[in-house]
This record gives sequence, C-alpha cells and structure tokens, in this order.
Amino acid sequence: MAKFEIITPVKGAVLSVKTQRLILSVYKPSASSAVTDYLVRNRAFHKQYSQQHKNQYFTVSEQKVFLKSDLHMFNRNEMVPFWITKPNEPEKIIGRISFYSIIGGSMNTCYVGYHLDEKCQGQGYMREALEAGCRFMFKYYKLHRIEADILPTNDRSLACVKNCSFEKMGYNIKFMEIDGKYQDHEMYVRLNPEVENVISL
Repeated sequence: MAKFEIITPVKGAVLSVKTQRLILSVYKPSASSAVTDYLVRNRAFHKQYSQQHKNQYFTVSEQKVFLKSDLHMFNRNEMVPFWITKPNEPEKIIGRISFYSIIGGSMNTCYVGYHLDEKCQGQGYMREALEAGCRFMFKYYKLHRIEADILPTNDRSLACVKNCSFEKMGYNIKFMEIDGKYQDHEMYVRLNPEVENVISL
C-alpha cells in the first residue's frame, strides 16, 4: 500500500503530494525549464509510446503554454497533472502521471496516463506514483473509476497497472495516435472499493 501525504508545495508548484520515495507536484508555468529538460532528455526513449511532436514542443516557451493550460484545467477540476521528482533532487523531474478527462455526476471517472525517465526504469517508481495517485484521486475527487489504456507491446506499463489493482476490461480499437499512427490499446480499469452503488432519485 502506497501511503501519501499532502505537503507544503515545492518551489514552482500549487500542490505537492509526498509518497515514500517521491514527490508528485502540479506545477505553475514557472517550472517550464525543468519540464523541458525532462522531455528533451527522454525524447528518443519516449518516442515509441508517445504522440509525435514537432521540435517546438521541446522548448521552454511551448512548455510554458502547456503548463498554463494544465493549471487552468486543474483549477476547473478537469485534470490533475502531476510531475514526479525525488525529495533529494527537487529540481529534476523524473516522470509525469496525469489524471485527465475527469467527469463527475453519475460517472465519477477519469483516465490516467504516465511516463518515466529512461534512467529510472525498473525501480518501482511508477508503481509507487500510480498507487498513491489513484488513492489521492479516490479520496479527494471521490472517483468511482480510473481507466488506463496501454499499448499491448508496453510490457512495463502493463505490469505496472496489474500491480496496482487494475483489471483488464478489453480493447480500445485505434484508441490513440502513437508514434505517427492510430494504435489499438488494452483497456484496464481500477474501481474505488469505498464508493457505494447508490442511486438517488
């Protein structure tokens, strides 16, 4: 069980959540340099699992625009875009986990997507971030359901969701454009066991 606590936001953040080994933060646009550094470092590594981006995407000015958009959606309760750092290296981003397309009402659901620094693979960091992130979303956003859609060839990501109590529900055909073409994804879902199935009329 990944424990977490909300802490005083780290520099450049509006929200920070501490886990055993990590800090998950929602950043302001002022963190664009750190975000850009992370994306540039991992551009080649992430390519096979990511959308195609033009060179402009990997610039501080462009990431400032994205961070501003992320913060706007966070303030509207539409998205929780966490960037991942270590407590001993607070200026160096090592990953991202984003809970997006949050829908309330009778659905109370969202999607989750994530990626991690190439040099941090195989150390359980994303499993820790995903477990704590899901618990955070269930507790503070009262979600009923979180969905993750993953390429069938992404073995590490598939193992991660399975280890975090996600269950395979099926396939989403041509779900997302990845590396230049629309690709099928496996659909995994985690339900909040504390949400009762009660309908009020």
